[in-house]
Amino acid sequence: MRINTLLLTVILIASAFFTYGGTIKGKVSDAQGGLPFATVYVEGTTQGTNANADGFFELALSPGTYRILCRYVGYKQEVFSVVIKGEEVIEHSFKLQPQSTEMNEFVFHVSSEDPAYPIIRQAIKKRKFHLEQIKSFQTSIYFKGIAHSRVLPKKVMGQKIKPEDLGVDSSGKGIMYLTEEDADYFVQGDKERTIIHSVHTSGDPKGVGFSRFPPVITFYENNVSIFGKTSRGYISPISDNALNYYKYKLEGDFTEQGHKIYKIKVMQKRPYEPCFNGTLYIVDEDFAIHSMNMLLTKTGGLDFMDTVKVDQVYIPADKDKWIIKSQVIYFTIGIFGFDMTGSGVSVYNNQRVNAPISDTMFSGNVVSSYDKIANKKDLSYWTQNRPIPLKADEVKDYVIKDSIRKVDEDPVRIDSLRRKGNKFKPLAFLLTGYTCNFKEYKNTVSTNSLLLGLSTPNIVNYNIAEGLNIAPKFHFRHTIDTGKYLYTDLALRYGFSNTHFNAIARAYYVKDDREWIGRRWIVGGEAGKYVFQYDRDNPVSEWFNTYSALLYRENDLKIYERWDATAFVKRNYGNGLSWTLKASYQVRDPLMNTTNYSIFPGNKDGFSSNLPPALVAAASGWNKHDAALLNGSVAYQPGFTYTQYPDYKIGSRSGWPIFTLTYDKGISGILNSIVNYDKWRFTIRDDIRLRLAGSLSYNIGIGGFLNTDYVSIPDLMHLYGNRGIGYASPYLQSFQFAQYYDFSNKKSLYEEVHLEYHLNGLLSNKIPFLKQAQWYLLFGGNAFYATDKTYYTEAFVGIDNIGYKLLRFLRIDFVQSWDSYMGHNSGIRFGLNSRAFTVSSGNGPVKGEW
Repeated sequence: MRINTLLLTVILIASAFFTYGGTIKGKVSDAQGGLPFATVYVEGTTQGTNANADGFFELALSPGTYRILCRYVGYKQEVFSVVIKGEEVIEHSFKLQPQSTEMNEFVFHVSSEDPAYPIIRQAIKKRKFHLEQIKSFQTSIYFKGIAHSRVLPKKVMGQKIKPEDLGVDSSGKGIMYLTEEDADYFVQGDKERTIIHSVHTSGDPKGVGFSRFPPVITFYENNVSIFGKTSRGYISPISDNALNYYKYKLEGDFTEQGHKIYKIKVMQKRPYEPCFNGTLYIVDEDFAIHSMNMLLTKTGGLDFMDTVKVDQVYIPADKDKWIIKSQVIYFTIGIFGFDMTGSGVSVYNNQRVNAPISDTMFSGNVVSSYDKIANKKDLSYWTQNRPIPLKADEVKDYVIKDSIRKVDEDPVRIDSLRRKGNKFKPLAFLLTGYTCNFKEYKNTVSTNSLLLGLSTPNIVNYNIAEGLNIAPKFHFRHTIDTGKYLYTDLALRYGFSNTHFNAIARAYYVKDDREWIGRRWIVGGEAGKYVFQYDRDNPVSEWFNTYSALLYRENDLKIYERWDATAFVKRNYGNGLSWTLKASYQVRDPLMNTTNYSIFPGNKDGFSSNLPPALVAAASGWNKHDAALLNGSVAYQPGFTYTQYPDYKIGSRSGWPIFTLTYDKGISGILNSIVNYDKWRFTIRDDIRLRLAGSLSYNIGIGGFLNTDYVSIPDLMHLYGNRGIGYASPYLQSFQFAQYYDFSNKKSLYEEVHLEYHLNGLLSNKIPFLKQAQWYLLFGGNAFYATDKTYYTEAFVGIDNIGYKLLRFLRIDFVQSWDSYMGHNSGIRFGLNSRAFTVSSGNGPVKGEW
């Protein structure tokens, strides 16, 4: 490691002799020490740099005469004149003084209000002008992101944390993450493109950093986006309605380069509103932003970090035009014993405002792209081209993380970790199952959990049709080549009460496109005999049914057996379009109750039949029979955008809805098949971000039967119900209090609506306790209608975002329902926030009914 450090130092020193032109280097400081990320640039141009976190800077210049300006928010600007003659290094340090301000007599006079208010009103009035005057914008960006650890826990969820594995010292202090990027950014109207020319991530030679790091956080928008366009955002201090949320205090003014600059303190009026606190500097006459430092805390609606601070410096580009020169985002977070702080600094150079941009720049919906060798450039490139010099600990981190990476990539270590991971752990097997990886992870085998996990089913289950049953599942994956896999699933099942043994297997081949992540083919088939629920969506959890049947004599699981032979093919284009085709031949066999055992004795008639009367009445018949079936579905979400990484491309979902069409056909006359029907369903699903007003999610479906000559029970339209005690069924696709199978039908037309409005802090930030806990209100409803005698509705109000910092995924609802059978149910449902988790069944890329 010492040799690597020495080599790196020699390269850093030697590289200084191969730069073109001269270099100005030095330190920006005040009386207390270095000023982190201070802005240094050439007057009259957009060429410049930022100091590093210790205040040291370097600025490369071609021969000529220059006036170098040094700025730091809250400090008086300094100027240094210099003549660059050739390849020379000139040292000059800036000693900045806090900006003194004066309180003059202002032209504006409004009774009993601070003189900051007339200035802010003018800034609000010109907000839209400054936002819209820049029709297009181009800039080069150097970005450096870093996260430091201040404290490390000894363990997290039982796993020991070793400081040396993270590249930090024994006390838990050090750099957790470090990345640098060099990019060009283009924006025109609502179209944008980032081209990343180089990226360097400590310890990861294949690292790609951030494909769309915030190029410019603009406070000229009413809603300021810090964490991306999908976040709720925060109210700008100069938004159209800012006076309803902020208080202002004028702290004075000063003159800089012929411009009078007002220093205004910004304070939120009420805690827990999505607001900033800090200092805003406004240019007189232009009423443009000169610079700022804005802070977000818990009382400003920040829920997963402790603090976020944004510093920005603008420079004049033309009359009335002030453009961004530098931006620094600081953050702190503490969770699970980790205490971290970090920053992301962006240096903007070569800005061009309203210059023409070719339409080809935005072609193909590519919003971000990497040069082919962006993450393959060597150390000498970064030594010569990074505008912000590295700190000593950053230089050291690159060396240490590279050493750690080499150790982690050692085949002997990888194999040792694999064998350690394969060790059988009884508690893990009880809760999550067992997974074994073979040499080089080329083959993997896993099982379902034994008894107490939430998988469906566990190995040990109970129901009144089979009694106690053992249902192990085995999942095999074989890696053929990069992006090519062979999966095999095997499920065995034996019921001790009905003495039936069942076995079914599925095999399928997956081919992933190496150059387009998300684009894949899946081809396979399955065959065997197994137990299935009448509703292919498996609404009843076998895990929960086991305990409710044994403890409460409640058995909602309704099942039948069938022989099954199926072939299927799936295609995902990675651009929002996917389709599935499936052909099946089945032999269906009804099951009857064979036991009424429960741990706590009760009425022997307490268990209902495995064949609900409503199903018998709705179907054409239910006896052992054969069925030949075809199924096809297509889903499409328009407006996908793409990121082109050095070696692959990946799509990102758009703001458009997802449209899905499904068609099922029962074919009679093939062998002994008696089913004969045509069933269709069309759905539209979307999640509309309303920024400060929250988000609106909906799933609207319409469907029905075109032909009902013979519709068996499994082929009916089944409502996704829920009779579980307390837990919620999947949001936006189920009905929280609908009785299983009471609304199954073969109607020619039905409608289904699921609607949720998440306020995301709106209103709840005014309610005691809710605002401190940062729990959010939501409400909505689910409705189904087929006829005046077959309908179901329910409404709910709830609280989500329950949890702590990053782990805010719990949700609780109160639900009230009404239906065509004069039923009125109400109660509480607990669940996982659907925005935080996507829950799916099955171990592999194919979701099956078993």
